[in-house]
Amino acid sequence: MKRLLFLFSIIISVTTAIHGQEIKGRVISNDGTPVADANVVLQNSTSEYMGIEATDAEGRFTFYCKADTFRLVVHHLAFHSRELLCTSHKVGDIVLEPSDVALGDVVISSERPLVKVEEGKLAYDLGQLTRDKVVNNTYEALTKLPGVREENEALTLVGAGSVTLIINGKPTTMTQEQVTTLLKTTPIERVEKAEVMYSAPPRYHVHGAAINIVLKHDTRYSLQGEVGATYRNKFYNEGEGHIFLRAATPKQAFDIMYSANQVSDVQDVDMLSLHTLAGKVHEIRQLQKIRGEALLHSTRASYEYNFNEKSNITIAYNGQYKSNAEGHSGSTGNFQNSDNLKDVKKDAMHNFSLQAITGTGLSAGADYTIYENLSDQTMSVDYLDGNTLRMKQEAGQEVHAFHAYADQSHSLGKGWSLGYGASYRNSESEDFQIYSAESTMKGDDVNSTLSEHTAEAYLSIGKQTGMGLSFNLSLTGEYYRLNGHERWTAYPQASLTYMRHPDHIFQGTFNVTKQYPSYWQMQEAVSYIDGYAELHNTPGLEPSKRYSLNANYILKQKYVFGAFLNHTDKMFAQAMYQSNERLALIYQTHNWDYISQSGVMAVIPYSPVSWFNTNATLVGVYVTQRCDDFFDIGFKDNQWIGMFMLDNSFRANKELVFELKGFLQTPATQGTFSIETMWSLSAGAKWNFAKGKGTLSCYYNDIFNSTIGDMKMNFKGQNLINRNDFHTRNLTLSVVYRFGGYKKKESKAVDTSRFGH
Repeated sequence: MKRLLFLFSIIISVTTAIHGQEIKGRVISNDGTPVADANVVLQNSTSEYMGIEATDAEGRFTFYCKADTFRLVVHHLAFHSRELLCTSHKVGDIVLEPSDVALGDVVISSERPLVKVEEGKLAYDLGQLTRDKVVNNTYEALTKLPGVREENEALTLVGAGSVTLIINGKPTTMTQEQVTTLLKTTPIERVEKAEVMYSAPPRYHVHGAAINIVLKHDTRYSLQGEVGATYRNKFYNEGEGHIFLRAATPKQAFDIMYSANQVSDVQDVDMLSLHTLAGKVHEIRQLQKIRGEALLHSTRASYEYNFNEKSNITIAYNGQYKSNAEGHSGSTGNFQNSDNLKDVKKDAMHNFSLQAITGTGLSAGADYTIYENLSDQTMSVDYLDGNTLRMKQEAGQEVHAFHAYADQSHSLGKGWSLGYGASYRNSESEDFQIYSAESTMKGDDVNSTLSEHTAEAYLSIGKQTGMGLSFNLSLTGEYYRLNGHERWTAYPQASLTYMRHPDHIFQGTFNVTKQYPSYWQMQEAVSYIDGYAELHNTPGLEPSKRYSLNANYILKQKYVFGAFLNHTDKMFAQAMYQSNERLALIYQTHNWDYISQSGVMAVIPYSPVSWFNTNATLVGVYVTQRCDDFFDIGFKDNQWIGMFMLDNSFRANKELVFELKGFLQTPATQGTFSIETMWSLSAGAKWNFAKGKGTLSCYYNDIFNSTIGDMKMNFKGQNLINRNDFHTRNLTLSVVYRFGGYKKKESKAVDTSRFGH
């Protein structure tokens, strides 16, 4: 810890530079309406290029540099360009005149950019991006981002793998599953933009790729809300209902949200296992049916107070808990018949957060999460040779997680910037798994505590040149301790952006990150799926270390072409193994030697006519994976994998749109087993009514139930086929109604001049 404090003291000592000045203003039309997505070019007094910014939804722009006299050139396809010579850093309002060109009945108007580059981040306007898409919440909108795909209820980014979801740039102690649940109940109208980062800057206190969801910050009197309901048919009937309300004034805002969601999980696996034991091949056939359901309750409440335009404080609470949660699986076959019932008695999460932002570039906050889980599991197994086994156990987990952070940024002038900060995380996890006395199928009882401490400090420095080139370099030092085991790690990071013109942008990033296994994975415990399949935890799992290099070229602010190289040492992943000691199929997570991925990708939007647009994503990746220490067999594999995604939208009229989406992935190998070609086709329709306040949508996801391919294993005596039917096909009907539009009425002042003595 002394080394960390010494490092942080060095960081503080090098920040004595004076704050630079900000050039700021707002672009509006001649009727006073803010002009978004206008390009504002900054030049010095001799017209030399110094930088470029795009206006936000409020028409505002900001440059961080010092100049006594400068020029601003403002461009927007829908308006006449304008040039100004300025001597004050407070530019104020810049008024543009419309420039629509009418040719008979034809009007030439501007096309809003699909993506903008802001400080090395790819910024997307979610509202504009999903205007013709069938989406009902923020999470669904994120799946429409170019290069983003959902895999197993989690988002991945092409060329970067898994991504961390953060809200308003604030780190959280909530799990990604809990953040996902929150975003599924957050209206799209609450989101200003989504920032995609292949390498998140250290001030976000997450490592690797991330998507930052920036919520709108009201600075006017407003009252808005949303109510909605959803019906899903996913083998079983499901339903969801939610309500959202937000009230704001220039000084403060309050919002509250609640949703109740009936969810279910249905999986059928037809397995053929040719299990070799003592030189004899045993043919084991079984059909496994897995069913699970729960009623998930989610709530959020937050309060914001604005001291001024740049300084504010936010307090928030997020709560999630499950009721009527249970799971059931049954297996029938020629080896054993089993019945497995899991009853979840408690599954609850409470999260509290506090964040403060000041006008001096300082931001600080704290986050605290409590999570509790308690369940009973009962299983009976009848083997066809006459033997029987009974198992009953109780398991639970309680986690207390705390995170505090502080970040400071400085503008040093002449395009230089400096940032530094520190954070501390602490997690205390108590886990237990106890077998009852009447169990004939037993394992070792588990009753243990994991105490995890992580402290970080970072220093970053950036430069924006007058030639459109900007870069940022940072170094993060981490101290990590788990139950007395200590580790020091350094995370270097670099990003570079070249933007001589908004139509041609080059972006490159390099970073080193680590990923840690879950608390439960590191416990020494065995769980039983049925009388043949078992789930083994792995004590001593090590964190993985990942090296990532990404390069992107953005053409005309909508076409994205990229190349990537990722190498992960000690990657931990689950694979299955037919035991050589007994007839048991073991699922276990191991540290692999490495996995490397290199490839190219392209995102190509195309709109030949006003009523039709399509977005194609093409990916080619070469994968190398190796694990020498996997039971008594090791594996190494090299292969090419191709992916193709196509999202089409058809606008019938102003209120009615249709969507058709397709996905295809060529065969792939993971560890000892291979996955067949995966593909899907989905379709939907959306109708806006009540002048855009209401939306009725219908979506048929994975029409042919083909997203999850069959899994096969035929490697070094391991021979198994899983024919999967995970019932990913589902039909969703949703209705949403938004209300609001309240504006403060200006009341006539009462004349009191003649009152009083």
